[in-house]
Amino acid sequence: MTASEPTAQDQVGLQFSVYPLRQAHLHAAIEAAVQAAATARLDVTVGRLSTFASGDEESVFAAIWAAFAAAKSFGPTVMVVTLSSGLPSEETVAEIQGAIND
Repeated sequence: MTASEPTAQDQVGLQFSVYPLRQAHLHAAIEAAVQAAATARLDVTVGRLSTFASGDEESVFAAIWAAFAAAKSFGPTVMVVTLSSGLPSEETVAEIQGAIND
């Protein structure tokens, strides 16, 4: 890790879900939101119910703004956002997942 790379404690976790309202087709607004979030220098992971990313605070908030702007360009939209400061390590996540799988 270099001096400029953020530590796990500096990382902000992001989870967001987009709900287009009164729109005949939902896919376009959701895809636009995910694509817009990815332009904020984040590694975005799409789940079945939410989209996940993590990064420095500036990038995460830029991703939120970009995703909401993109989604609402298709019409009325609700976006639910969850933020987390400090993320569990990969080892912690793997340990918890391993206990569930056993």
